[in-house]
Amino acid sequence: MMRFRLTFVLGVALSPLAMGAVEETGAAIFKRLCAGCHGRAGQGVADKYDEPLQGERGVESLAKLIDRTMPDEHPEKLDAAGSRAVAEYIHGAFYSPQARAKNNPARREPARLTNRQFRESVADLIGSFLPPTPPAEGRGLLGEYFSSDGMNKKAKAAFGRVDLRMDFDFGEGAPQEGMKKEQFSIGWNGSLLVDHTGVYEFRIKTPNGARLYVNPDLRDGDKNSRDDSDAKRDVAMIDAWVSSGEQVREEKGAIFLLGGRRYPLRFDYFKYKDKRGSVTLEWKPPHGAWSVLAAPHIVPTSAPRVAVVATAFPADDGSTGFERGTSVSKAWHEATTKAAIEAAVEVSLRLGALAGTRSDVVKLKEFVAKFAARAFRRPLTDGQRELYVGRHFAEGVPPEVAVKRAVLAILKSPRFLFPELGAPDDHTAASRLALALWDSLPDAPLAEAAGKGELRTPGQLGAQAERMIHDPRAKAKIAEFFRHWLAVEFADDVTKDAAEFPGFDAALVADLRRSLELFVEGVVWGDASDWRQLLLAETIFLNERLAKFYGATPPVGEFDEVKFSPEQRAGIFTHPFLLSVFAYNKSSSPIHRGVFLTRNIMGRFLKPPPQAVEFKEEKFNPSLTMREKVTELTKKAACQSCHTTINPLGFSLEHYDAVGRWRETDGKKPVDAAADYTTPDGEVVKLRGARDLAQFTATSEDARRSFVRQMFQFLVKQAPASHGADTLQKLDKTFVESGTNIRKLAAEIAVAAALLPSPRPATASAR
Repeated sequence: MMRFRLTFVLGVALSPLAMGAVEETGAAIFKRLCAGCHGRAGQGVADKYDEPLQGERGVESLAKLIDRTMPDEHPEKLDAAGSRAVAEYIHGAFYSPQARAKNNPARREPARLTNRQFRESVADLIGSFLPPTPPAEGRGLLGEYFSSDGMNKKAKAAFGRVDLRMDFDFGEGAPQEGMKKEQFSIGWNGSLLVDHTGVYEFRIKTPNGARLYVNPDLRDGDKNSRDDSDAKRDVAMIDAWVSSGEQVREEKGAIFLLGGRRYPLRFDYFKYKDKRGSVTLEWKPPHGAWSVLAAPHIVPTSAPRVAVVATAFPADDGSTGFERGTSVSKAWHEATTKAAIEAAVEVSLRLGALAGTRSDVVKLKEFVAKFAARAFRRPLTDGQRELYVGRHFAEGVPPEVAVKRAVLAILKSPRFLFPELGAPDDHTAASRLALALWDSLPDAPLAEAAGKGELRTPGQLGAQAERMIHDPRAKAKIAEFFRHWLAVEFADDVTKDAAEFPGFDAALVADLRRSLELFVEGVVWGDASDWRQLLLAETIFLNERLAKFYGATPPVGEFDEVKFSPEQRAGIFTHPFLLSVFAYNKSSSPIHRGVFLTRNIMGRFLKPPPQAVEFKEEKFNPSLTMREKVTELTKKAACQSCHTTINPLGFSLEHYDAVGRWRETDGKKPVDAAADYTTPDGEVVKLRGARDLAQFTATSEDARRSFVRQMFQFLVKQAPASHGADTLQKLDKTFVESGTNIRKLAAEIAVAAALLPSPRPATASAR
């Protein structure tokens, strides 16, 4: 017995290091061989490996990486069994997302309103005191045509019609027989539909006279029967009322608008003894190009003015991959003060319409009380009523001044700016639901349900979410999410070499962006709302310009769905807008495309590169394909930890050039789009092109959960785990059960965010 034990001990003492490593625990091996560079808890070590040791690889994949590369410069010190032991240890201790969540449990972060939430809330708060906006019906603007008499622009009504495009050339004649060709006028009325939040530019081209009003608060004087009238009128955004005679001139204006809303629009034109008559109204939306204002962006039904806060805010914190209202800086305080003053002035100017009076103190006090309750998302206490209403109506203070001061105080109150302030209650649930789906305040039905205690179960919240998801505000927010998910928000400077790609100009890029938006909109708001169709669809929306550039049959309408071969097109992966965005000026970019797919679609973690290496086309042999160049560029071991994931995904899209056109060759060589992609669990997936990539992604649990997680973060501004460790798993399960229905997922996310914890049963002593 003694002899056996001695032999065993001697055997251990004389064995190689690798043999000893097999018998050590993974924790011991890590402490001995790895902690000096990576830290005892994988937190990183300055001047060695300062990045935290964390990622999404499974144990098998992680073990292979450790066996191949660790310890640094001496991988022979660790055999396969030791590598496996280390992988199992660090994966469970601090490397994996599950370990990180266990070590640092997510919690609901206190937050203020984001910039978007502030603007949307103010618009809805002020708008809640006006009649509801009538539904948009029809297309175009309602034009009223008049013959003039002297300075009276509307002496005699001639006819009316709906015009679909604001582009007219009357030559030396009149719009219709029987009208004076020497002088006539037209007034177009209706509303403007906008998709994006941002600055919209407009320009009028005419040799005659014209005025443009966008989002005005029109008054009687704006009828413009006489151009020399002294009646009070809203200030025109573009005032080109003085004719220039023969010369066509341009007049421009710009306005900040909130996406997903409808704005009143009026366009007045007249010709007075000029030889020729013509007028064109063009616009340039954010991220767009100049074009004639036309349907479907204009409708003949009217809309009330929207209270748009145009004050510039400092950027919200986006360091976690989604915007959050976590930074409270001096710049933010100054911006919210300016915005509150802007809103207070808006209320003051429209006080008669909002409150029904400008002088009745009793009615004005009641208006301010309702304003405060809606802003704070709950009924006022007696103390709040005195603080935000009573004290502003002091003796000697003009009523309108009192209202303005009260509005300013309300919009600067923490109770407006910090929605989660105070103990959670039924009104908190309503606020969370409205913020998740609308980035705004609860509407009247939602506030009423909160007041009745009818927002306490998933079923009650789900019924409200189902109602709210069809509101234009929800559609606008979900559209914003997809722009974020697809990284469209960073794609403002897409340019290509003009000699290599003639015709790829700003107008075509704007059409491509619109094409992608129409595709996503069609899937999300279609009957199935199936996430998988975003990946597998074989169609692209094309207009005549895009069809010509991409070699397709010209569509019948402005934008029509055009079907392609399944091998050539597979949903968002092969949409030419995204392919163009993630490409170089003259060539494709497997790296840019691969990084986008890795992070945004597969949801995998990528560390910043240890050393930035710029791709320089001129450094490579021109006979090499782009795939060969990227392989050469990223062959170093330091690059491979990320590029073993990035490159295969990017290579699978090599059948598409820098503008997203299908190609069989790259230079003089056939395109090679085959690649082996390794999943986080170590499974090798053989991809032979975009269709294989799409089909794999549509069945990938990792990709699907990544989509659920990213939508939750965007809608709620919090991590899913902050609402419970199993929140993501539950949402993913219901997502699958719904047939991956995107609309239902958005509603389920809002319910999960709004659901309040069940009250704990009272103990015997508490009773």
